[in-house]
Amino acid sequence: MRIALCVKKDIHGLLAARILAERLQFADLRFFCSVKTRDAENAVPALKIMKLLERDVAIDTFATLETGFGQVPHPDEWTPLLDLKADGGARQLLDFRPDLVISARFSLIFPQRVIDAVPRGIINVHPGALPGYRGLFAPFWQILKREPVLGCTVHMVDRGIDTGPILGIARVPFDPSRSLMAHTAALYRGGVTIAAEAAATIARGGTPAGTRQPEGGHYYRFPAPEDLAALPVPIVNAQDFAEVLSAAFPPREPAAAVRWSAAA
Repeated sequence: MRIALCVKKDIHGLLAARILAERLQFADLRFFCSVKTRDAENAVPALKIMKLLERDVAIDTFATLETGFGQVPHPDEWTPLLDLKADGGARQLLDFRPDLVISARFSLIFPQRVIDAVPRGIINVHPGALPGYRGLFAPFWQILKREPVLGCTVHMVDRGIDTGPILGIARVPFDPSRSLMAHTAALYRGGVTIAAEAAATIARGGTPAGTRQPEGGHYYRFPAPEDLAALPVPIVNAQDFAEVLSAAFPPREPAAAVRWSAAA
């Protein structure tokens, strides 16, 4: 079975890729990534910090220093998709002839021609409880709205945005002592696990049970500066960043103890 994994080239995308690669060893995998930077990420100070840590530091700095990622190709070897135009990114993706696509933290919208061309469909890992939190920055909006439990919805992709049948929802209790980054990482960890289980069902010839989304819902966009200022937790802190880095860059073998001696 050929599975295309579409992620974002950032720390959460790397974490998702690691989990999926470990759980989908039965499949022929190809890694694709979005590299899009939206204007707000360079204009709003809090979003600039997130981009700095999630991409510039984690991927452009730390990942370049790594020589091996185990079952996951080095992020520099992922195929970047700048768009999903018929003569551009869509052709690059479909030239792989995937039986199934799994999208996790991918920044591009799949056009209908791509959806129709993938025989077993496209599974999307959306870090928000659907249908209430469609669109962008779902973990942020769930925290800002004081949700006691955050959701990450795994669903099939249809012609709408975050509107397809639901395969499962991973739930993460809100922890006021943790940052937005920590909650986001936890949501993706739960979501990609459900997506991998659905892919395994498909590989065995089955069809994952999907539930039609309820009517209604809300679509969110990037938060404004005043929204970010009202967030009840920090967007990141040193401890949470270190924890997410550790998950994305696990040690390959036990580290040797460092011996220190006093200078003569």
